Amino acid sequence: MTWNFECVAGPFNSHLGGILWDDDGLIFSLIDELLLQKFNPAKGSITTYRSYTGRMNGMAKAQDSSIFVCQEGGRRIIQLQPDGSANVTATRFEGKIHNHPYDLCIDSKGRVWFSDPHSGTQAFGPQIFPPLGHASVMRLERDQIGHWTIKRISVDTTHPGAILLSNDEKILFVAENPEDPLRNRELRAYPIGVDGTLGEFAVLHSFGKDHLGAHAGIHGMCKNQAGEIYACAGDIKDGRHAAIYQYSNTGQLLKAIPFPDATPIRCSFGADEKHLYVTASNKCIYRLTLA
Repeated sequence: MTWNFECVAGPFNSHLGGILWDDDGLIFSLIDELLLQKFNPAKGSITTYRSYTGRMNGMAKAQDSSIFVCQEGGRRIIQLQPDGSANVTATRFEGKIHNHPYDLCIDSKGRVWFSDPHSGTQAFGPQIFPPLGHASVMRLERDQIGHWTIKRISVDTTHPGAILLSNDEKILFVAENPEDPLRNRELRAYPIGVDGTLGEFAVLHSFGKDHLGAHAGIHGMCKNQAGEIYACAGDIKDGRHAAIYQYSNTGQLLKAIPFPDATPIRCSFGADEKHLYVTASNKCIYRLTLA
């Protein structure tokens, strides 16, 4: 079968961060230009959604229509309100500023789960806040008086990236991408207990290594209504290949769709499940029409 990835926008003058379908268009982050833009496929137009965003990356929409975004440049999670205002959530864990949030997802209780890896990218302002001694999946939740608090959720990750919750919220899928060249990149499934803690993970996919080193893992994930996972993975360095991997809602690999010419970074479904939008390392946005 031939898969057709259509370039629908770009190339831009900036690396692309998180993407999210919202109403009639695709919100995407121009990280280097500190902008959120919106692409309307019906009109073929691109407009500015938010300015001065501070290197925003992963994003997810809450039940109240607000959008939570990982602001890597500010080392914090920001809540964007529909009226144009923005709120800062908690930034400190055990009295220290957390790391550089990469990706997030929101559960039915309004809790925000986010990956918090270390990053070589400096945050804005004076570099006086050292990173935490760990890189974990964290969770934002409200206390009894409505203030945001942060809990550490994973204790065995070294570089968590893309994360997703299963439809029944009983599994947390985590892309673990260790910087150690001797360790494999993995897609992990963590069972979530009734108390919200994580059990021991199962490795659903290990990306292996060869004489060129460890293979690149998953950069971004999304899911369809059935809970099937679509993951942007691999790279094109050293003549290697990248692909969109499709997994079942339990994490079984169903297919790998070769991605042309670049490394896929993030993905999001459009208004329906016929179109999958993918950002790539060549600073373009592609659209894949699914059968």
